[in-house]
Amino acid sequence: MTTETRQRPDTVVIGAGPAGLAVARQLDHQHGIKALVVDRAAAPAMSWRTRYDNFRLNTTGFLSHLPGQRIPLNAGRWPTKEDMVRYFDRYVERQNIAVRLGCEVHRVDRVGNAWRLDTSSGEIRTAAIVLATGNYGAPALPAWPGFGRFNGEIVHSGDFTNAWPYRGRDVLVVGAGNSAADIAVQLASDGARRIWLAVRTPPHLVRRAIGPFPSDIFLELFSRVPARVVDPVIARMNRLMFGDLSAYGFDRPTLGLKATVQMRGRIPTLADELVGQVRIGRIEVVGAVAALSADGVVLADGTSVAPQVIIAATGFGTDLEGLVGHLGVLDGHGHPVGGFASHVGDGMFAIGYGIPPNGPLRAIRMNSTPLAAEVAAYLKRIASSTREPRADVPVDLAASGQKTRGTR
Repeated sequence: MTTETRQRPDTVVIGAGPAGLAVARQLDHQHGIKALVVDRAAAPAMSWRTRYDNFRLNTTGFLSHLPGQRIPLNAGRWPTKEDMVRYFDRYVERQNIAVRLGCEVHRVDRVGNAWRLDTSSGEIRTAAIVLATGNYGAPALPAWPGFGRFNGEIVHSGDFTNAWPYRGRDVLVVGAGNSAADIAVQLASDGARRIWLAVRTPPHLVRRAIGPFPSDIFLELFSRVPARVVDPVIARMNRLMFGDLSAYGFDRPTLGLKATVQMRGRIPTLADELVGQVRIGRIEVVGAVAALSADGVVLADGTSVAPQVIIAATGFGTDLEGLVGHLGVLDGHGHPVGGFASHVGDGMFAIGYGIPPNGPLRAIRMNSTPLAAEVAAYLKRIASSTREPRADVPVDLAASGQKTRGTR
């Protein structure tokens, strides 16, 4: 039975993904602050629900849990999409997080000492907000020359579910990250006729595990060592694991692995299955896409391929411009200024933007605690300096259809 409670929220968290849930949990459990989490989706962690069927975590479940609740051991070393969806649903329920679903925030403005949120459920005013909408706001699809002339099908990886629609077809996968590798391997396993993988920048290829030890444990250890020391060691290990792949189209990266993460924000690609499929010729590695034509794709080296389908594993944008872009708080990548977790200013906080080297979930767990402490300190500071009401519009945290305790 749900008890209705009407209160004015000190803090509104925008986004019910892992980052937003983690901060809301820490605010409540460590500081007694009951934040309201709002999300435009119909369920928490929606970007996880829409990932391709064969998705697995690239980091081990042991290191990928949110604060206060571990991922069940029966999820295995690398939990599946379904495992993670169940985990997030249970997290909302067990941590008693107040989530308002189907509530889209259109714009955020500063009004006096408060923040005004223009939402699909009405106006909300609050003392502090946490931006936690994540890295998957909008698909990033390159504007290749000749885009409109291509007679085939162009699909973004965010719309890829499984390989069955592409059986017997020629497919070009664009990208060299983990999604591109996973999709190419699925296509090779499930019956696509010919598969090309278009690579612009040579990726760092690593195995999921080195002997009995998951690779993310090594990356965690290496994160504490300077790039000039660790990068030659990793390069030597990779050569021992995969050998020289330049004959297959994978040139050696110009920067070391850690330097690549630090300077370019690119994480390594798990390539156990990919390398095997490349070696037997099932997947052909080609150069970057230069242009599209009616008949096919022109590559950077002047050669061409003729796919029936292009799957662009070319990433996502944050989609924050319309929400807070007018406030001047975004950097050149569309991320809130200040890094992965920060106090952007005047009671606006942000967490979960950018790609940390050891995986976003671990980074969320490690950063949600200090960020929640910053939010609590800010609220305490303004409470001692002003008696302005915290919100103009009461927000029902537990009314029917507002508070969720997991999706069933």
